[in-house]
Amino acid sequence: MFGGLRVEQVATSVQKPSNVAVYLAVSKGDDPALGLTEKNFHVLEDGTELTPEQTQQVLLPRDVAAVHRALLLVDMSGPVTEGETRHNIAMAAARFASRAHAAEPVTIYAFDGGASIRLIAEIPEGTDDVVEIPQLESYTPQDSSSNLNSAIVESLAQLDARLMTAQKPIRIGTLVVFARGPDLAGRVSDAKMSEALDESKHLVFAISIKDTPGFHSGRVGRTGTFEAESPASLLHAFDEAGARVADTVKRYYLLSYCSPARAGQRSVRVRVVTTDDEGKELSGSVTTDVDASGFTSGCDPQSRPRFVAKEAPEAPPQAEEPKPAEAESHAAVPDKEKEKDKKDKSGKPPGKAQPQPTGDDEDSVAPPPSKPGYAQ
Repeated sequence: MFGGLRVEQVATSVQKPSNVAVYLAVSKGDDPALGLTEKNFHVLEDGTELTPEQTQQVLLPRDVAAVHRALLLVDMSGPVTEGETRHNIAMAAARFASRAHAAEPVTIYAFDGGASIRLIAEIPEGTDDVVEIPQLESYTPQDSSSNLNSAIVESLAQLDARLMTAQKPIRIGTLVVFARGPDLAGRVSDAKMSEALDESKHLVFAISIKDTPGFHSGRVGRTGTFEAESPASLLHAFDEAGARVADTVKRYYLLSYCSPARAGQRSVRVRVVTTDDEGKELSGSVTTDVDASGFTSGCDPQSRPRFVAKEAPEAPPQAEEPKPAEAESHAAVPDKEKEKDKKDKSGKPPGKAQPQPTGDDEDSVAPPPSKPGYAQ
């Protein structure tokens, strides 16, 4: 973090005639930087600050290029205690959803000791309050144990699956886990659960009750944690978590501008300047490279950006070719003359790769940064 602000680049778009767009996450320490406007963003190319008249810079709506989605995982395992009735948990979950779904769709799953998590509700993005979630109030555990670790791993996969259905180049998920105790079932080890969280690109928050034996919320809540003082104060903890999740979405900004460059590689620095509650200036910046080859006039900053990934995903390992000594089995070696004459229905030799679409007409998908929790 520099100058009080943390500015992180999620994805960059460069397209002719001279359009540049950057999807950014901006934070004040651990808190989202909210309410920024075009005037808070300063663009420099090769060290020279450009004026707003030169850049025609605008902030485009996030949903032009990005989809955000949250998944709440609720622990319904074991017995409930005084102040921790199913009604209280259901009301707390509804409070979370009311807050969070103002900024993104919310999916709610529950788990107990059973092998799989159970879908409770799909709540679309909107501003209406979620008054109650009856599926949680009437929830009956299938197993008295707690399958926390496995439930977290499965929830990450469910969040991935829902994000993949969105036809947007940038996909950002948030997992919120409410746990009432440690994993007891042992289907997935603590190490495997932690490994899954480490490998995930999602933001991950945890909600827990203070001094819960055997459970440390920081091991799960890599992005942030919320702790209720007692079971009776769960509503407040869920309310805080829902507000934080909604605000986290609002810290993302889609800055679009027209570059005056007409050739060559340019180092683009986006500097963000704002103030704290006391009026003290806060600033931060991020730098990226832009290829301006072939840039011309006629740029419209309102044009829909085409994003590409910051980092290409790792390709799956290819199967090794069998060694000559391992391929001498007569049963495994086809007759060369028969193989030569063999054709598929299209008239092409078997095993020949068919041409694939290049995807030039579609946006390339930009995955979230390599670590969960952009603000960190």
